[in-house]
Amino acid sequence: MITTHLHNDTVINVAQLLKARVGAMRTVTVHLDDLALDQDLEARSLDAGLKFTRIASGILVSGEVTVTSPQVCARCLTEFEATYAESFEAEYWPSIDVFTGVPLPEPSDDEIFVIDENHQLDLREILRQVAILAQPIRPVCGPDCPGFQTLLPESEESTDARFAVLQTLLEDRAD
Repeated sequence: MITTHLHNDTVINVAQLLKARVGAMRTVTVHLDDLALDQDLEARSLDAGLKFTRIASGILVSGEVTVTSPQVCARCLTEFEATYAESFEAEYWPSIDVFTGVPLPEPSDDEIFVIDENHQLDLREILRQVAILAQPIRPVCGPDCPGFQTLLPESEESTDARFAVLQTLLEDRAD
């Protein structure tokens, strides 16, 4: 099995894999120092261990992406950096037949990616999508987050005087 390492690059020529028999595999590792994920979201580091498998319609790319990105804690609003991982699979179909050079029809499914006319497979968009999915909806800076202190209920001694009557009713009911 052939292994390719990409550093700060997301484009790989897959012509030889497209010529291979169905089931042929190739491994690819990718490291990006940074990647813009969205308008206000970026990855400071992205690593991916990928497996390219020749399938009848093209190439299946599968693997795991590990992304480190700046976050803002949902509890205490502290900025911190955290690392998350996400697995995925994606299909890539060729736009040109590798043997004849004849253009092929584009896939009707918009979740299938296209290999360009030079047999170059660009991983940037799938890596961006997977890195976004890896981000937590409510990031928390850690188990010692000071935001927990503000969310803890007040002690019984500091019960609001307006609720004292209700408290006595609860105590009477318990007896």
